[in-house]
Amino acid sequence: MADIVAVEVSELTLRGEAPSTGAPCGDKPFRRVAFQAPRGAGGVRPAYAVGDVSSIPPATPYRQSHTDLCPRLIRELNEDTGWLAHDAAHARVMREARVHSLIVVPLVVQGVVFGLVALYRRADSAPFDVGDLQAAAKFADRAALCIDFVRRHIQERRHVRFMQQALLPEALPSLSALEAAISYVPAEGSGGEWFDVIPLSGARVALAVGVAQGQGADTAAGMSQLRAMIIALALQDLGPDEILSRLNEVATRLARDCKASCRHPFGLKYVGSSCICVVYDPVTGHCTLSRAGDAHLVIAYQDGTVSAPVLVSHSPLGADGQTFEATEVDIRTGSILLLNSGDTDDPRPDSPATTERLREVLSRSGPDVQEILESVRCGVSPGHEPALLVTRTRAFDTENVATWSLPPDTAAVAAARRWADRQLARWMLDELAYTTALVVSELVTNAMRYSTGPVELRLIKDDRTLICEVSDTSSATPHLRKAKPSDEGGRGLSIVAELTQHQGTRHTTSGKTVWTEQDLPA
Repeated sequence: MADIVAVEVSELTLRGEAPSTGAPCGDKPFRRVAFQAPRGAGGVRPAYAVGDVSSIPPATPYRQSHTDLCPRLIRELNEDTGWLAHDAAHARVMREARVHSLIVVPLVVQGVVFGLVALYRRADSAPFDVGDLQAAAKFADRAALCIDFVRRHIQERRHVRFMQQALLPEALPSLSALEAAISYVPAEGSGGEWFDVIPLSGARVALAVGVAQGQGADTAAGMSQLRAMIIALALQDLGPDEILSRLNEVATRLARDCKASCRHPFGLKYVGSSCICVVYDPVTGHCTLSRAGDAHLVIAYQDGTVSAPVLVSHSPLGADGQTFEATEVDIRTGSILLLNSGDTDDPRPDSPATTERLREVLSRSGPDVQEILESVRCGVSPGHEPALLVTRTRAFDTENVATWSLPPDTAAVAAARRWADRQLARWMLDELAYTTALVVSELVTNAMRYSTGPVELRLIKDDRTLICEVSDTSSATPHLRKAKPSDEGGRGLSIVAELTQHQGTRHTTSGKTVWTEQDLPA
């Protein structure tokens, strides 16, 4: 078709944005994106290098094509052509390459100018004719549609990325359970990758990493809902296996409803999602975890050893009828936990080859979580990066934890109050002594009244809170209620709720633990 071809595209288009409909190029920047001179013109120096901003001066066929959106045919060009005086850069090229014929075609879709194609014939080539102009206009229309498709894809990916970032936590919380934590979500991901660090009762922390299946805004929305459900379930003090079991029930039910109603398959976005959920207790150093799909955990200890706990394998979310199981691991202080949503470079992210590669990465990186994160990212092919969460655990100082076992006798309530007073005096928290005495009295009294086995009282001084826990062998959960004026009792838990910032109940294998949290004095 031509001896020399040059293509300019607007800066807005390259960023995924659409220029105004029918707007002239004016001061809008264009950039040279392609230049080719295949027929013996390889030595021609282009007016602008590929990647450079290209000027489109007024009173030239280039500007006119952008203004009226019509292609231009200049059958004969010579040094006396008037508009070349306004465009020194192109005049030089045409003079050096002996260009004698020109076609300029705008790249237009529905009145929006995305760029420009310039075709040149030189030396002994025949001049362009009307047939050439029609052919050039036809392929330029197709090229413009392709450019617009890619632009829309870029725009959608940017919007999905923005939506995903807006729905993820802005910063990871500072907790006594973790010395450091850092996360990574791939910039070129599907929009469905997520991570979370969730503070729990008893100074514990839940860690979660996952990826929702699919692409686009629906996937980002599905990711947000999965993350919200995990937070809600974790705050109910459910174990990782229970959390994933209930997530699986939701995914299965929504998928079934979507298929039955033939509606937009938004609920199907949950199906096939991978996730790993870990609950770490810094007081005991105990870790409980469960996973759906390919997500996995690698642990690096301070002595340099690295291990990958053997987790029970479960299908991704949405598999009907599956039951999740938990794995329990004891974590030493200062250990590195690497949670990985699943490495698509390897069809089995928990395979020996993948584990060995991660072991090598963690062994080289040392204790710095940022360095570990960067090393893991560098070891994965571009476009295959998983979501990552890297944390270093911290154990509680034994001086900040006090535990006392009480006999099943209501007479022990007064002794429990005195014990709590002495403990707060050791911690120099006398300001909280009166409130804590009331909390201990109510919780221990309820435990003595409604359970038959031993009762345990535990006080934990966190970085920011004082935690009071009373454990017993009864599985009955206490409930707040509004007492009537004529009632002689029933106000104890309401008073506790007024005096503390947070309170709740978590069930254990032997019964339950009722807990409260009070903010430490400034």
